[in-house]
Amino acid sequence: MDKNLFVTSSRVPPSRWREAFPDADIVPILPADVSAGTVAWLHNFTPAQLPGGVRPAGVRFVVMYDKPNDEEGLQALSQGAAGYCNAHATPELLHAIESVIRNQGLWVGESLLNRMIGGISSRSPMAGRHGEHPLLETLSDRERAVALCVAHGDSNKEIARQLNLAERTIKAHLTSIFEKLGVRDRLQLALVLSNPNE
Repeated sequence: MDKNLFVTSSRVPPSRWREAFPDADIVPILPADVSAGTVAWLHNFTPAQLPGGVRPAGVRFVVMYDKPNDEEGLQALSQGAAGYCNAHATPELLHAIESVIRNQGLWVGESLLNRMIGGISSRSPMAGRHGEHPLLETLSDRERAVALCVAHGDSNKEIARQLNLAERTIKAHLTSIFEKLGVRDRLQLALVLSNPNE
């Protein structure tokens, strides 16, 4: 059975964890017998900091920090974490994160995601030439402008400011772009626009 396990040294862990997952175990160390299919939520430490460096097979790790930042997030991902988030996320957000992780996805916040996308964009064969990608011909002029901003790693707020539009309008354009190009999210959009053969 798929379980959620919170590993924390905190004597009073956030009540939101229990609200999100009433059946979850909250423990001070990762048990040696943790079963495959478990999502292990590590509070204020990364997979490399597990005692003895033991990483059980089939366990997916989400690193949660009280004060998250992009550098810690990148470090956590480089050490095998499948997700990185704020330890005080709402129960609804924790459920969303769990769903993505259980479906073999990767969860990161918007700031870190945009930073990763910007890195992909700047190192791709299409660097500086994303506007020439043939898939953009299927988009309206405004959608094309939004897609190019996403490919450069801009957040919705930054795109709204650059294009003098409301954030909700940017979200609507993104929904249309994803549908027209057959991509599921902004990361996949950036990957597609960074590959000249897509």
